[in-house]
Amino acid sequence: MAKHFLGIQISEYRIICIEAKVAGSVTVNKIAMASLPENSVVNGVIAEPTAVSEVLEAVITKMEITTDDAIINIPENLAQIKCIPTEQNYLNLTDDQLNWELSQHLNEPLQNLSTSYFILPMTTVLVAAKKEPVIIRAEIAEKIGLNILALDPEPIAMFNLLTVLEGSKPKRNLIVADIHIPYSYLIVFAKGEFWNGPAFFTPPEIFGIGDGKKTWREFTEDLITAFDITIHSYQRFNPAFNLDGIILSGRKLKDGIEQTIQSRLNVDIIDFAKILKKKTKLKPQKANIEPGEAVIALGLATHGKAFL
Repeated sequence: MAKHFLGIQISEYRIICIEAKVAGSVTVNKIAMASLPENSVVNGVIAEPTAVSEVLEAVITKMEITTDDAIINIPENLAQIKCIPTEQNYLNLTDDQLNWELSQHLNEPLQNLSTSYFILPMTTVLVAAKKEPVIIRAEIAEKIGLNILALDPEPIAMFNLLTVLEGSKPKRNLIVADIHIPYSYLIVFAKGEFWNGPAFFTPPEIFGIGDGKKTWREFTEDLITAFDITIHSYQRFNPAFNLDGIILSGRKLKDGIEQTIQSRLNVDIIDFAKILKKKTKLKPQKANIEPGEAVIALGLATHGKAFL
């Protein structure tokens, strides 16, 4: 039976919300976007909860939502995701054993973090996020009447979306670069396996936001370096990995950047917008954004079908 879920991405400068029908697939029903007041969110942390709450309430009112079941994003820089080889006995571990395992891979005390994990055939994915900013995100949504089912780190939301789009027997090895301000990140989708790549600073000035001296040329080099690091690090874990294509999502890149990446890495760039339109009926023009900019909100809604 199909259910409806809200995916809500609260980012540095705006809120994107999608209501999707989730069953064996995911279908976008409604989408909206609204700008946030300056400095209401700083490096992923909500600095002005009242301002963010007012914008979010206006967004869901405008959408005329039919469900209050919501999944909210945790920005990449507020989450820690570690991938370790799956061992046969992981399914039988106690909470104390899992917490010990997590503590070996995280760089701050567990009492400051909310933690979870999920298990794939090759990889166990350990997830931790800073408690205080996560609680604030949940409280903002709950105060306007939403039922918070989960808060998902953005890389996990992306993986959940690909899991549904690629189907029960995925055949492709993909790397996704999700371009966001102030941080972009890469993930690996290896025929249904997950691997978390590097995160790196995204200069707002190249998108016409604020002042700075970083250039598109420099950012492109950062992006290509991140791809190289991700490919080589994952191949050490999974030597059989052979990249089939790259997906670029999030903020729209300057014309010519995709061609530069394609020629430097000698790999195809996948038309993700075409896939989204065909498989999810995403019509981002209704929110006046590019298709790739709606991907995380859609991935959050997809939580109803996928892992976390």
